Amino acid sequence: MIGVLVGAVASYVGGALMERSRWRRQLSTRWDERRLECYLRFADAVKRFTSLAGRLAAGKGLFDLPQPLAGEAGLELLAEAELERGYAFEAVLLMGDAESISAARSLQRHAWVLEQFVRDMRPGTSDDWMRAFREFQEKRDEFCIAARNSLGVHAKFRMRSEDPAILSPDACHV
Repeated sequence: MIGVLVGAVASYVGGALMERSRWRRQLSTRWDERRLECYLRFADAVKRFTSLAGRLAAGKGLFDLPQPLAGEAGLELLAEAELERGYAFEAVLLMGDAESISAARSLQRHAWVLEQFVRDMRPGTSDDWMRAFREFQEKRDEFCIAARNSLGVHAKFRMRSEDPAILSPDACHV
């Protein structure tokens, strides 16, 4: 009788522990999926914002791009992209871990430097723009690394400054 009772308790405890473990895995997977969506949305919003800033910089002769953009219409598009970036950042604040949030903050500060050039809030030459753009690219890589770590992606990631394709003498763009 005692053996049956011990067996029943052990079976119940084992089943409960397995169910609890499965529930935690499912919950973790669900949050990782949401976190991935937040990181992707933020990275996409920052990309749109800085792409518009780059086109506006090309319109001012600070950057060499095939589709320069100039005028108030471009600045209005940039303002809309900034709103989208801000909304996406709120999701990172909610779902991201401390490293990813810190990297996202740094990334957006460097994106704002690019905006300052095209809004004539920061004087500079095309060399100044390129230096700021390279710093932005490094911060983007740092955000990607932090987001990947947050999601448990362990595949190697090479910073732009370490990439042989970028460092080769015949690279078209830096």
